[in-house]
Amino acid sequence: MQISKVENLVEKLILIFLVLWGAASFFVFPTLVIFEWSFLLVSLFVVFLVITKRAEYFVLIDIIFSLAYFFYGLGSAFGLPLWVVLIGLAIVAGTVFWFLARKLIIINENFSLVLTFFLLSILELYLILSFWLINPLTKSLIIGIFTYVFTGYLANISEKNQIGRSFLGYIYTAVFVLLLLVLTVSWGR
Repeated sequence: MQISKVENLVEKLILIFLVLWGAASFFVFPTLVIFEWSFLLVSLFVVFLVITKRAEYFVLIDIIFSLAYFFYGLGSAFGLPLWVVLIGLAIVAGTVFWFLARKLIIINENFSLVLTFFLLSILELYLILSFWLINPLTKSLIIGIFTYVFTGYLANISEKNQIGRSFLGYIYTAVFVLLLLVLTVSWGR
């Protein structure tokens, strides 16, 4: 019983650290001031969600989005090789997915397969987007949209669909947001 409480506390502390780390990246790497402060407010709300163990879907999407922004900034500001950035992203994204998606998927041989697919998809998407001439915030939003669709799929295949939305709702929302991004993005910057 005591080991479970310690594991729960360590999991919360790691997730809170990752949320705050992602929020700090908006202040370290250049972006608009409105994004910095608005994302800080969202991150404080996500810290509350982590502490109360609610809305794991939203927490997963937020952390993956902010850490994708961090790793894009890390790669461009410090000139780290792409393979180093990809290894760091794989470790952090795998840890976050491990903590948050265990509740969505029954722990058995399928969880390892889903985790591997998620990591390969995130890394491949990050790699493809790293060659596009768009700003890191837009690239991170695209990765966040993928995470949104993926968690929507996980919610629909789980036995207890806590959100109650169909998978087509996730697809329609993702397509709408992607169209908005493509129409409003500043290409070549």
